[in-house]
Amino acid sequence: MSAERAEPKPRTLHWFALALLVISVCINYADRGNLGVAARSIEGELHFSPDALGTLLGSFFITYSVCQLVAGKVIDTWNVNWVYAVGFLLWSAATGLTGLVSTFPAILCLRLALGAGESVAYPAYSKILATVFPERLRGTANALIDA
Repeated sequence: MSAERAEPKPRTLHWFALALLVISVCINYADRGNLGVAARSIEGELHFSPDALGTLLGSFFITYSVCQLVAGKVIDTWNVNWVYAVGFLLWSAATGLTGLVSTFPAILCLRLALGAGESVAYPAYSKILATVFPERLRGTANALIDA
């Protein structure tokens, strides 16, 4: 008869890490949506046509979608913590720099970089929760990430 292995209890560190991931999700969504909030101001101040503004608003999703197709493999190949850190740095830098530029090509490149950086987020969240968080609480952890 094999001894049943007791599942480890979640420690304070698990909950702290989960809180940081939830905060990063909030940052993730704020960063991707900030251009939409400022769209009218940008259109007027930078004199972008509605077509140009639409291209900027949609450009994030191009790299986000395409890069998500490979993000899971990248996260499975390399250390998830480092891949996520690089993605977070990339998307944060892209967001910060967007406020400093005023040309269409520059903003477009930064929106594409934002999409590439954010593409690692959800695959990374899943891998981190699956490898670190106790199994019996993964549903709760995933719900908090998604909420």
